[in-house]
Amino acid sequence: MALMSKSGVHHVVLLKLGQKAHLQTLREGTLYMRSISYFAKLEADLARADPYEGVDYIIQPRDVGDFRIESEIPAAGGISVDPSDLAGAVRIAKTQTSSCNLFCMFAVSEAIEKPIFAPGYDWFRADSILLFTNTPQFLERVGRAAEKRGITATGGLIKYFEKDSHSGSIGRFRKDSFYYYQREFRIALEPSSEDPLLLDVGDLSDITSEVIPFDKADEVLDFSSAAAAAAGLS
Repeated sequence: MALMSKSGVHHVVLLKLGQKAHLQTLREGTLYMRSISYFAKLEADLARADPYEGVDYIIQPRDVGDFRIESEIPAAGGISVDPSDLAGAVRIAKTQTSSCNLFCMFAVSEAIEKPIFAPGYDWFRADSILLFTNTPQFLERVGRAAEKRGITATGGLIKYFEKDSHSGSIGRFRKDSFYYYQREFRIALEPSSEDPLLLDVGDLSDITSEVIPFDKADEVLDFSSAAAAAAGLS
């Protein structure tokens, strides 16, 4: 098991947003996980479409010293490109990264004043929310289930970068700062494939809430600084 250590998640609250029927299935213990490449190819869904998903590195034109594409066909030769002619950052992606499967959640790692879900976003077209009441135990069960299938599970909070200035690694746990509002925590499973993966982790009803209507979130949930102080978390 290679999920985030328990010491790092005791004060992280996880929520899954989605359709009521899907969250009921999740509560029964089935995680539905799509590949990174699926999200990279989406176009119409602004909340989930991310062309940088599956990219391991980006290099800004200013940081490119020499750009040349060599062909294994002798007659084809090579192609050299002046960095100043590049239309944007160079993206480098490995097949292994693009085919791993993801389970994405909303993470509360610091106080959030209401509204919890900022207006103006479609929030994955969700009509419901599921609250995980014991994050370490949930991740432990995912790790055990993955291990039984011979799959490596890694998890953690997403770190956000500025796509127009960042040069360097991205990988599975970095995203464009455009998505910062999603406060994402994700679990990645590999090796896998571009097909959706179903992971049975066993009944989760003992460590999840009942499914909560999305429009009732601010009535039912309180992650404010005052609530954190009352719980001794400030």
